[in-house]
Amino acid sequence: MSDYIGATPAYGVFDRQVITGNGTATTFNLDFMAPPSSLLVVLNGVVQEPEYSYTTSNISGQPQITFAEVVPNTARVSIVFMGNELITSTTANSNTHIDEFNGDGSTVAFTLTRTPVANAANFAVFVDNVYQRFGSSFAYTVTGDVLTFTGAPTAGTKNIQVIQLNGTNTLNTVADGAVTRAKLNFDPEDDATALAIALG
Repeated sequence: MSDYIGATPAYGVFDRQVITGNGTATTFNLDFMAPPSSLLVVLNGVVQEPEYSYTTSNISGQPQITFAEVVPNTARVSIVFMGNELITSTTANSNTHIDEFNGDGSTVAFTLTRTPVANAANFAVFVDNVYQRFGSSFAYTVTGDVLTFTGAPTAGTKNIQVIQLNGTNTLNTVADGAVTRAKLNFDPEDDATALAIALG
């Protein structure tokens, strides 16, 4: 049975993500950033209330959802990104962006000329033509518009190349507050019980 009851998107589909609890964690990574009210979160068949049962955040470019309580081990969490509907047909912007820096053997932090729209996994970074892995335990991290290496790159002229693989993808963004009750095609107050039964 579908996890969503409501109007079909005019273009494309609503993105969906499934998370499995481990009995200890309350915070999980999301595929896309969205405010809590733009998500339909169902935990073991029970609809969760935004801002009360869960919140969302963006930590160093990584979207996350945090539940008010630990998600039980093997519990199934279905998340529908209702705010990702494409309201009008728009061409996606998939242009890459390249920064080049000069290493000096001591500097580890470099300011990008374009603030990333995605997390560090969306980068390809090379030092002296050698590919660097991302992550705090690997070669670099990205916070805001600053890329920081775990060790200083060697000295060289434009020997550091940072490639942002794509720009803003309009297929996965809508304006804040664009998803209304009319768009959802049901009244949450009147139909909450019926929705919970249908999703169960």
